[in-house]
Amino acid sequence: MPEPQRKKRRKIGTFEHLSDGRVRVTVVHGTRLDGRLRRLSGIAESEEDAERVALELAAQLGRRPDLGRGLTLRRWWDAYSVGKGNRIVRGTYKRYKGDMERVWLPEMGNTDISLISRVEVQRILLSLPTRPAAQHAKSTLSAVLTQAVREGYLAENPIRNGGFELPGDVGTRDFGDEDYDDDPFAAIEGRSDVWDARTVMRAMPLLEDTPLETCWLCMVGAGLRREEALALRWKDVRRIEVAGHEVTQIAVHHARTEEDGLKRTKTRRSIRIVAMVEPFGSRLWSLCGEANALVCDVPMSNIRRNWMKLFQHVTSKHAPKSGVLKGRLADLPYIPLSRMRATHETFMQQAGVLDSINAATHGHSERISYSNYQRPDTAAAALQAGNFLLVEGGRHEGCIDSQAK
Repeated sequence: MPEPQRKKRRKIGTFEHLSDGRVRVTVVHGTRLDGRLRRLSGIAESEEDAERVALELAAQLGRRPDLGRGLTLRRWWDAYSVGKGNRIVRGTYKRYKGDMERVWLPEMGNTDISLISRVEVQRILLSLPTRPAAQHAKSTLSAVLTQAVREGYLAENPIRNGGFELPGDVGTRDFGDEDYDDDPFAAIEGRSDVWDARTVMRAMPLLEDTPLETCWLCMVGAGLRREEALALRWKDVRRIEVAGHEVTQIAVHHARTEEDGLKRTKTRRSIRIVAMVEPFGSRLWSLCGEANALVCDVPMSNIRRNWMKLFQHVTSKHAPKSGVLKGRLADLPYIPLSRMRATHETFMQQAGVLDSINAATHGHSERISYSNYQRPDTAAAALQAGNFLLVEGGRHEGCIDSQAK
């Protein structure tokens, strides 16, 4: 095979004729962070096409001073860690650090951040074992690259606009496909990541007097994040009358995590007053304790373990004839406690609550209209959702009140 022939340097770019007839075009412009020249290369199909490619490469280098400067993802992560990393909550930084060290640095640590491609990111995401792992990894990389944009080291975040396929979207066989042959409707419904109204209403009496009952009530009845529910004191709960109905309200202003202890809420919009859906509001109010006591005092390190126990089947000599002790929720489909917030959001939407009110209730950070986020509106939305929940959950037929619509 003949050696590729190198042509002399041209006014714009260097052309290298390859053995397959194509031409490699290299353009040099400016310097990298380490003082070396910035280079950008491309492939042209022919000699005539090479001039066009050279002009395009030169334009890219001119338009984007960040392009090919030599700031690798590993070097930028080191800078991020001592800068922005010290200003975010410990739990978030811990998750970012895990994703960077397990996923991104082994794969792209030596890649110039200006040359990170969506194609390569897509390949790595599809190689991850689960969809949640891929979602977390993607959000981590996006956050790290967004900070590079803010500090002027990167012109734009190449993965900001999303549109990536994740494990389970394409090219993979879903687990338990035989279930679809037996009962496709049950297979799909049983894998939902939120509970429907009937499941919620079945769970409520089963959770009475358990350590996590109050936390669960705040999440499924008011849409609080788990860390918000765990920061509540009883002085943050009140009972008022709105439009002839008694409504339980929660003042959300802090969060509590194992890594950071008591801290601010996730965003400024997360500070809010939320009206609880019935019957959760009445039940929470009936449990009201001393003003400064925590609404849920379960140690942070035990939250997940206590929730999992409710679903477990445990063999025991003290059990009835079967020899198996069942957790209180063992007959219900398992979902993480954190999904109770999404469950609340889902049945609020199904009840016909306006998206703007629903988003405000949950303290979302997206820029939407908050003009209707006032106490009577959120209270009416809670009544509306409560009516839906009681009817759909099988408690009774008919409406609570026409004003709840």
